[in-house]
Amino acid sequence: MTTEEDLFDVELDGIERTLGPALGDTAYDVMFDCMRASTIVHITVSLNAEAVTTTEIVPLAMSELHRAFAALADQTKAWRIDPG
Repeated sequence: MTTEEDLFDVELDGIERTLGPALGDTAYDVMFDCMRASTIVHITVSLNAEAVTTTEIVPLAMSELHRAFAALADQTKAWRIDPG
């Protein structure tokens, strides 16, 4: 169970439309700041602008952010050190 002190404050930092060859002609870069105590994580989710409508940008980026953090949590669970 997650305690209140384990939770992050997640803020939408910005959205930029960029040109990038990796995602076709254009992409939306959605930036998030995730903060708790002495931990700050800045993350950018890039979405293919041709595959998403304007109203879907933030919800889809939030979903991708969740998927990324879930995968990272699973990949790094052996790194956890419980303060004692």
